Amino acid sequence: MNDEAATHYNAISDQMTYGLNFVEETFGSEARPRIAWHIDPFGHSSEQASIFAQLSFDGFFFGRIDYADKKLRREQQRMELVWTGSRNLRQDSDIFTGVLYNLYMAPCEFCYDQLCNDTPVQDDPNLFSYNVNETVERFVKASSDQATHYKTNHILMTMGGDFAYQNTNTWYKNLDKLIKYVNRVGTS
Repeated sequence: MNDEAATHYNAISDQMTYGLNFVEETFGSEARPRIAWHIDPFGHSSEQASIFAQLSFDGFFFGRIDYADKKLRREQQRMELVWTGSRNLRQDSDIFTGVLYNLYMAPCEFCYDQLCNDTPVQDDPNLFSYNVNETVERFVKASSDQATHYKTNHILMTMGGDFAYQNTNTWYKNLDKLIKYVNRVGTS
């Protein structure tokens, strides 16, 4: 993610060049990202979409849009769109774009940081607080509710928030369990 809202295209170009070169030199060309995202800028220029399309990104996701626009898009299942970034470049500036459902926050009751009060996934059946079935049911419901606002078959489930990764161990331990048990429901 480069600086975005009020930057000159030269700065965007310089920052993306620096970042993409770093990824290639560090991890190789196979690690080049195909999806771009801006989770927290306060505005987007059409030039940003055009630049990402011309950089061969397949998609662009962002979290912030005007609250009234987001409300209407949710109601009309228009949280995804093909954004034409430039009238002059037309299809060469088209990029699949999605608006993140919950900014970049985890769904309600699924924050697993030390600052959160949400119940962790308790998967030891010998414990009184065993809650796998209830947790999976709540997560599937949260996912299904989110999916009703999109037309495509896939959603991007964000799991984060400002200052919400102070204890990554609790996050990853709970996310691993959540993925494990939700996948079991999907295969049974």
